[in-house]
Amino acid sequence: MIVLKKIFKKILRTIGLLLLLIVVIIVAALVNKPSEQEKKQKEAKELTDKKLDELRDACEAYVRMSVINKSTLDMSVFGSNRWLGDDGKFYATQEFSAKNKFGLEQKFRAECIEDKDGKTDYRLVEMNGS
Repeated sequence: MIVLKKIFKKILRTIGLLLLLIVVIIVAALVNKPSEQEKKQKEAKELTDKKLDELRDACEAYVRMSVINKSTLDMSVFGSNRWLGDDGKFYATQEFSAKNKFGLEQKFRAECIEDKDGKTDYRLVEMNGS
């Protein structure tokens, strides 16, 4: 009889600990659940990142299309940048070098800007002294 009581107590203690563990897991899941605002911020960031990636790709395509001697095009891996401006516009830059029609290498920076309406402005700026 005493042995059965001890076994019964151990079983109850184990069940109690398991229930406590389940409650702790449920509470932790509810506490760590992202709020609606956090979900919206995450979605907005993902959308912004996607738009910036698309703008950078379009900027690179513009560079490839604009270069005269395409075989001499060298796009800088570290000279690429993209960001969302305080004005709500998307910006992307790409530094590159290529030879002109006289065979002289020149360095440029492509500046690509997309406004809120989706209108995109592309321009190439020669980088003097670099």
